[in-house]
Amino acid sequence: METYTPPGSRLRSAGWSRRRFLREGARLAALSVGLLAATGGGAALAAPLPDLATGASLGLPQPRPGGAAVAGKPMYQVDPQHTGRSPHAGPRQLMLLRVFDSGAFPTEDPLTPRPDIQSSSAIGPDGTIYIANFPGNLFALRDPGSGDALEVLWRFHPLHASSLHATPALGRDGTVYLGFTLGAGTPDVHGVLYALRAPTSGIDPQVVWSVDLGPGNQTTSPTVADDGTIFAVSGMGRLSAVAPDGTVRWTAQTGPTLRTAPALGTDGTVYLASMDGNLYAVAPPTAGGQEGTVRWTFDFGAHLGPTPLVTAEGRGGQNGIGSGASPTLGPDGTIYIGANNSNFYAITPAGQLKWLFEAERELAGIWATAALSADNSTLYFGANKGGIYALSAADGALRWRFNIYGSVYSSPALDSQGILYTGSTVGHVYALDTSTGQPIADYDNGAQVWSAPSVCPNGTLVVADREGRIMVLGTG
Repeated sequence: METYTPPGSRLRSAGWSRRRFLREGARLAALSVGLLAATGGGAALAAPLPDLATGASLGLPQPRPGGAAVAGKPMYQVDPQHTGRSPHAGPRQLMLLRVFDSGAFPTEDPLTPRPDIQSSSAIGPDGTIYIANFPGNLFALRDPGSGDALEVLWRFHPLHASSLHATPALGRDGTVYLGFTLGAGTPDVHGVLYALRAPTSGIDPQVVWSVDLGPGNQTTSPTVADDGTIFAVSGMGRLSAVAPDGTVRWTAQTGPTLRTAPALGTDGTVYLASMDGNLYAVAPPTAGGQEGTVRWTFDFGAHLGPTPLVTAEGRGGQNGIGSGASPTLGPDGTIYIGANNSNFYAITPAGQLKWLFEAERELAGIWATAALSADNSTLYFGANKGGIYALSAADGALRWRFNIYGSVYSSPALDSQGILYTGSTVGHVYALDTSTGQPIADYDNGAQVWSAPSVCPNGTLVVADREGRIMVLGTG
């Protein structure tokens, strides 16, 4: 597998046109996944299920309204609703403080030798950094607060396996959850969810349990509900609700997935985007049941704006079908999500279109998951063309846009003071004032940053790049 990382300052002088650069980025995105086989589209139920607002009385896992208080960043985009809102204030300057080169760490039988990182970090309440790379290592790293290097606390690596795009999730007891692809390149390729705890000695963590998630490449991130239930989905779309002790409570079949993470509604509904063209709303089973039910599907292709799409043959969303982004949920249950067709959608809890916004058209459209402002009025997301967009949550009106020459696959992080952080394919990490859309800091990394930034309890920022480096940025 190949990759190309043109330095942002030399894109034009090297003869890379904007269109060529974006198309090459989308092509490499498809190459780097592994990848998924095409399957047929999903279908909506003939009739809706009864309202599940009383699901708690049936013993179903229920996230609390607004989510529980967090410290650090316990999962992809912070919480089960993927708001991207950190409880911590991030840095106002972006200087390189410390770094860890994951590619230099010895790895027996890696899935791929490329030290690529396209996933994001989880951050423990104590500031421990949890992040994985393409060769198949999940690292727990400590920031010593001085010097120029991060320290390895422990490392987990199943032989010839990788978590690819997946971001770890943390339980309240410190257990780390992450799915890995096993059997890649064979007919038996499947995902396995591991529960890990820190070692008592050495650098190999304790494997508490593992669960077979089903067939397909494992590229999706687990989501942890407030009651500790872990929601994970296989590459071919089997959603599993797993108890903290490793017992599979229930499963449901959706469509094939790429990068997306399940989002949890306050009524127990699980929302999941698929590469088959649909957003799925999955209802937990009634008491004693073990199979969830698809309440409805929202067909992105049936809701297109007037502007023609930009598509190409290939995988990784280039055909404009489906979505690799994750849903963001508002407090009223509205689902916000971008799609491979370059549209950004607001969808009601009943599965009806509320509004759509047309971002600039480009291959593989929108891969980033939106962050939602603290007052729930504004959405922030990056796209394959046009940079960072800020939209009104009420009607989708554009409030501002910050132009970036390249693409944005990085989901933004929003700190407690209203500063938005994002990476980019041109190698820059930006800090934006969300009140104006203007930059307050810009770090030139020199290599593509696809990972979502993570705001740490100590006020620093963690990012990772496609050369396998994990970096701590902050005020020098």
